[in-house]
Amino acid sequence: MKTKISLFAFVAFSALFFMQCKKTAVTNSTAPILPESTLDYHLKVIPSSNNNNTPNDNQITNDGATLGRVLFYDPKLSINNQTSCGSCHLQSNGFADNKSASIGFEGNKTSRNSSTIINVINQSSYFWDKRTDKLETMVLQPIRHQVEMGMEKSSVLPKKLATISYYAPLFKKAFGTEEITADRISKALSQFLRSMTSYDSKADQTMLMQGNFGGWGQTNDPRVTPAEKRGAMLFSNAGCTSCHSGNNLRGWNDEGEANIGLELNYTDKGLGETDATKVGMFKIPSLRNVALTAPYMHDGRFKTLKEVINHYNAGVVDHPNLSSVLRNNAWNGNGDNSPRKLNLTDGDINDLVAFLTTLTDESIISDAKFSDPFRK
Repeated sequence: MKTKISLFAFVAFSALFFMQCKKTAVTNSTAPILPESTLDYHLKVIPSSNNNNTPNDNQITNDGATLGRVLFYDPKLSINNQTSCGSCHLQSNGFADNKSASIGFEGNKTSRNSSTIINVINQSSYFWDKRTDKLETMVLQPIRHQVEMGMEKSSVLPKKLATISYYAPLFKKAFGTEEITADRISKALSQFLRSMTSYDSKADQTMLMQGNFGGWGQTNDPRVTPAEKRGAMLFSNAGCTSCHSGNNLRGWNDEGEANIGLELNYTDKGLGETDATKVGMFKIPSLRNVALTAPYMHDGRFKTLKEVINHYNAGVVDHPNLSSVLRNNAWNGNGDNSPRKLNLTDGDINDLVAFLTTLTDESIISDAKFSDPFRK
């Protein structure tokens, strides 16, 4: 009888052990396909010194960014080898997610939409609630998140990658030795993300954003359509530049957060989760490549740019924390503090969409050095 019980216990334990190990086992041995000559990740446009968050000990190198590219797209960075960073930041979608809420390693939804990670070199805060101010810290948080990628213990990932044959030479080229650490993973991912810059949209090429004479849409470039030009002027005249300006179209110093009147009672309180005075405030996102990054807002509630514009046109809710630039007194000085209505016509809305589409940088979504190296 004792023998039978012991045998049953052994079988049960073995089954449980196998199930637990299965979550961390490397089930996909496919190696990345990389070119013989390392691709060039040096920046085409160098941000000004006061708008560049690159630390002295983690400058972009071609080998470092190449390693970062492999890490970014490798599903083995998740606990069950199912989800990569690139799963929620799609190149075809301007490195944003095309779902309202991203899907984690076990198929569960995350709490927010994954926004674009282009031009992170110009940012001083990350995530919708701005909870992190250093890129090297930010890149590890989704990997360790219990819903996103599930690699909660920081010591597990380096050990796991050390068992994968293609990582040792990549780490050696990037850092001089084959040693794999969380710090090196963080630095390589950060180098790859910092190299991902986008300043070659039609709006950039034609000076449509700032105009030949300092005014939005004031350009005679024949590549600009009348609708795009009208849309640029509307964008400026409607006050959109109060929050979306500067070279990254996210405010001049990237410190901005705002309550834009999405609802009166916020389920997700944004910055208000940790600061009661900031309920409903979220980080102001960049509008670069915005035509590619639908759905919009922290919860992906708006599926199209027209829906976004319609919100600002007539749908802003009078929340106590509503941004002052969305109230009438910011514009007409008559003391009426109600939410401002833009009174845009259907034609105006179409023109605004036309302008916003000129912010698309086609090169960023087709550049091989930012593509998935595991995809044949």
